[in-house]
Amino acid sequence: MHLVLIVLMIAVIYFTQERLYRKHWKRGLRTSLCFSREYMECGEEAELVEEIENDKTLPLPVFHYKFSVDRALKFQDMENSVVTDYYHRNDVFSVLGHQKIRRTLTFRGYERGHFRVESVTVMVRDFFMSRLFAQSMKEDVGIYVFPKKLDTKKITSLTRGRIGEIAAKRSMVEDPLSFRGLRDYQTLDPYRSINWKQSARTGQWKVNLYDATQDAEVHILLNLDTDSMIRTDHLLEESISLVSSLARVYLDRKERVMVWTNGLTEEGVRLQPPGLGSERSHGITIDKYLTMIRKSDGKDAFLTYLDSELTSMNRSTLYLVVSPYYKEDLLQRLDRLVKEDAAVLCVVPYYSMVGFDARRSYLVGWEVSEYDE
Repeated sequence: MHLVLIVLMIAVIYFTQERLYRKHWKRGLRTSLCFSREYMECGEEAELVEEIENDKTLPLPVFHYKFSVDRALKFQDMENSVVTDYYHRNDVFSVLGHQKIRRTLTFRGYERGHFRVESVTVMVRDFFMSRLFAQSMKEDVGIYVFPKKLDTKKITSLTRGRIGEIAAKRSMVEDPLSFRGLRDYQTLDPYRSINWKQSARTGQWKVNLYDATQDAEVHILLNLDTDSMIRTDHLLEESISLVSSLARVYLDRKERVMVWTNGLTEEGVRLQPPGLGSERSHGITIDKYLTMIRKSDGKDAFLTYLDSELTSMNRSTLYLVVSPYYKEDLLQRLDRLVKEDAAVLCVVPYYSMVGFDARRSYLVGWEVSEYDE
């Protein structure tokens, strides 16, 4: 008799708690997932924060919190996780009534991209572990990992004199306050920048240097097309990093910068290019723009843009072209810009095994390692 009563009591308890969980497990349950930052530089550290709040008396003895994010984000804590094409996380909690839990997961971003967590799945078991209740919850949070930054002194040193010359040409009367000094003549320097008096006095070619002003404009044009068949993605990634790094340097100098590229999103959509700007915040806008690029619209789109630029060319602008592709159809258009007295520099990322042919004075090679660093 006692055994029957015990069985009946257990059955009553079981069905009562099963009904309670079925009807009330979601009541007062709130979850949130957020990144500690909106964006980060490649290689930096950031955090992903999980929050769970059970605002009711009914406890949740076994609570699963599951989400997935691109494996390009490398998490320090690999417990309760599986890595395939994505990093899959399954955290298990025991959440008491009226309890709030907060957990922070630290990670580093090693690849450029905009990485999102669009939803999480929560699963709850009852006291007897016999029933599983689950629901997918929309989160839609993301973080930008900006292109890695490179040392661009080789390029920016070549363009500094050009930008100073542009600043000087903008005024009908030369402003003596913009003169900064002299330096040795380099191959890419125009003859008009030579200081003939100082060159004769020293016996070496000397050119004038001018301080960059906010009137100077730098148009960075990125062609994401190449005729190389060797690790194409790696070469184009280096090109994107190069543009990001150059833009940051010129903005730090308070110069007005614009970036345009024939890159597309993963869905094949042309991104709205950022306009001209000289503030540091403009660099964030440019990096977000570059971060979203996933493929190229082809060289023809880039050549068409150069044709349009020729019709509305600004002689007070430095045209800085970054292009792994530099065949004659591209160079002929740049020749026309130079002929119209525009300041042009074309940087060509290349692999050493392929080589680089500097057949124009405005061409500069940028050697890229065939291997990931």
